[in-house]
Amino acid sequence: MQLYLVTEVIDGDTFKVDPPIPRNSVLQTPTQRLSGDVLAETPMQQLETPISLTKVRLAKINAPEIQKLEGKLATTYLKGLIEQKQVTLKPIGVSYDRVVAEVWSYPNKLYINGAMVYKGYARWA
Repeated sequence: MQLYLVTEVIDGDTFKVDPPIPRNSVLQTPTQRLSGDVLAETPMQQLETPISLTKVRLAKINAPEIQKLEGKLATTYLKGLIEQKQVTLKPIGVSYDRVVAEVWSYPNKLYINGAMVYKGYARWA
């Protein structure tokens, strides 16, 4: 299990982690990850996203935009849950320059995506 430190919460559904997440590991299927299969490298000029990613977008939810009061409240709540804390990720894919993932806090295993919806700071997408 890989642990990531949340270094910065950007808004109510996006944050940065350290260490960076290898792009190829996100694009592998779970079976490929378990079997140790390595994806072929894509030439740099063909990449739509960097080789390593530091931004994570919470999968399956939408939080209000940060310019709105509700968005500021969602950002503050997410900061309290995970900023400067460790998380584990279940990557689903890559969107723009972000890993889209389901996220759990560590070690208490709180499902962050669900917590944001349950507390009213986001909606299921």
